[in-house]
Amino acid sequence: MVMNWNELDLETLKANYEQESMNLKTALLQGTSWEELRDQRKTLTDLAIALHKKMHSSDNPAESADRSVKRIPR
Repeated sequence: MVMNWNELDLETLKANYEQESMNLKTALLQGTSWEELRDQRKTLTDLAIALHKKMHSSDNPAESADRSVKRIPR
């Protein structure tokens, strides 16, 4: 199942990240191979990216998806 993490609020993202991180750590400590945990690692990476974007979003036009649109009238 592909999840769109960007739609979640910051607190939910943090909670999901912590849970997935603990799940991955537990699986590794139980001897599950790194390769077998590929999907869990991808999920954790996607969560980390979504968290970073949510925490560091700004009104900087250079970081905007529609940055080609002029926002400041001249």
